[in-house]
Amino acid sequence: MKIKVRPSICIFLLVSFLLSSCKLPGLIPLNSLPTMEKDADVLIEVLNGEDWIPLLVLAPEQYTEEDYSKPGTLTFSPVVTNEKPVYFSYGWCTVDEETLKQNFEHITVEISLNGDVLGSDVVHSLSFGRSDGLVCIDFGVLFSDWPPGAYTLMAVATFDEKINDGLADYAAGDYVFIYEISVNE
Repeated sequence: MKIKVRPSICIFLLVSFLLSSCKLPGLIPLNSLPTMEKDADVLIEVLNGEDWIPLLVLAPEQYTEEDYSKPGTLTFSPVVTNEKPVYFSYGWCTVDEETLKQNFEHITVEISLNGDVLGSDVVHSLSFGRSDGLVCIDFGVLFSDWPPGAYTLMAVATFDEKINDGLADYAAGDYVFIYEISVNE
């Protein structure tokens, strides 16, 4: 028995295969995302204990107070394991509540993971007082269960005008913190 192959069907199948093979790499995620805590009460409970680690301490880079006090980009390269949950935050402190409120009329904070902005369902704002009398707010995310791979976490604090925290002046601009995170098995 002889099978008759129509050229138009062959061309259609070949083109379909080529188009789908070009699309598939962008559709299949190379790695999934870590778990991000959505329940603020659970986040606070974890932070009140000792079973977590700040992402910053996993990075070998060290910057000065002067580096942090001006617009620009600071880059970190932490290596994360899944031994404990990891807490990342952008925080701001002032001498009193009124100054904190006034400062945040001119500060916006955006946190993203792999280019996707994280929402208020996982970015929790926590207010607290420090033992030195400063009052602060943290915009933080508690991560756990990291799949192996590479991740880019970025926090951008935009100051739309010069501000003062009660101790020093800070220029208008973007204060960018980039974490190039590696997670090994």
